[in-house]
Amino acid sequence: MTPRSGTLVIRWPFRGGWILATSARERVLLVGAGHPHLHVVTCAPALRAAGTDLIVLAPVDFHYSGLASAVAAGAQPPEAARIDVAALCRRHGVEHRVGRFATIDPEQRTIGTEDGGTLGYDRVSFNLGSVVAPGGMHLDPDVPAVKPFERLSVFVDRLDELDTSATPRRPVRISIVGGGPSGLELAGQLAARLRTRGLIRLLERDERPGAGLPVGARRRSVRRLMERNVEIRVRSHVEQVAADHLVVNGQRQDHDLAMVATGLSAPPTVLEAGLGDARGIPVRATLQHVDHDEVYAVGDTAYFTPGPLPRLGVYGVRQGPVLVASLLAARTGAPLPPFEPQREALRIVDLGAGRALAARGRWWTEGRGSLLLKRRIDERWLARYR
Repeated sequence: MTPRSGTLVIRWPFRGGWILATSARERVLLVGAGHPHLHVVTCAPALRAAGTDLIVLAPVDFHYSGLASAVAAGAQPPEAARIDVAALCRRHGVEHRVGRFATIDPEQRTIGTEDGGTLGYDRVSFNLGSVVAPGGMHLDPDVPAVKPFERLSVFVDRLDELDTSATPRRPVRISIVGGGPSGLELAGQLAARLRTRGLIRLLERDERPGAGLPVGARRRSVRRLMERNVEIRVRSHVEQVAADHLVVNGQRQDHDLAMVATGLSAPPTVLEAGLGDARGIPVRATLQHVDHDEVYAVGDTAYFTPGPLPRLGVYGVRQGPVLVASLLAARTGAPLPPFEPQREALRIVDLGAGRALAARGRWWTEGRGSLLLKRRIDERWLARYR
């Protein structure tokens, strides 16, 4: 194949053939460092060869949400879930700007940062993760939540302090608001750690905890928690969560510590910047914004308009290679590859005490084998970026 004048020719295995790239260089800004963007950083040499320069705007560290519950309960140290973004960027020759996104001007193709800085781009991709959606509850600012991960340090420090002072007459009282898989996992981890030193209450607004899991898996997980004396309260409408109490169904309930594990939404900056709403940044199958071809969104930050996706890390992981292929294809004007989500995704809930529950579609299993599988998946993914 003879290249056209003014082009670079590289071979990219994802596309299975030759890619032609124009000689003019393109500046791609990666805002946030979640699953997909970490993959893009590792592909920086191929993108550079095609004339694409990457800049990452993100904090120094990325915190892997797959270990959030284990870290919160003290089963894993915080560093076990941490990836050094700065070191990863250095290793692959990518410029890293430490900071957070604040505003965007699509016409000028610039974004503003929280510290007042400005960055220009030819293309920009957002991978900002998600946050807990209050769902009408009033949350005091100092109440921790499962997301963003950075807030877990408050919970961990307070739990360590309470655990060392707990006595049989005065167990640690913990309220977990939200009975989805994250809430079940957290309750199981805490029950395994505290045992008789803890009084754990799980509050779920619905009649059945474990939304998104098969019926049998829901029942098994609830049974496991009840065997460890976790108190599960359904039809619990929580109105307020404070550091020392919550208001549920109009009644005050005191606790020593609380964790909010309700549904997730896009970060507030998505709405404030005019990029989307609580569902996320609306994107087409090509992961491009519905109104701006040069703006991409991936992971929990994206609202996949062809069909809403669960906020599971596996979708973000699979979007990484598609985003790389899209950035390469954009250099030639070739059709951008669509993201084709898998119909059913594997979900593994670590219930603590050496047991986990794995589910995919209607299939599910529970036991030590599921936990070993989860650990293998987590360790292999983390090792890729360390």
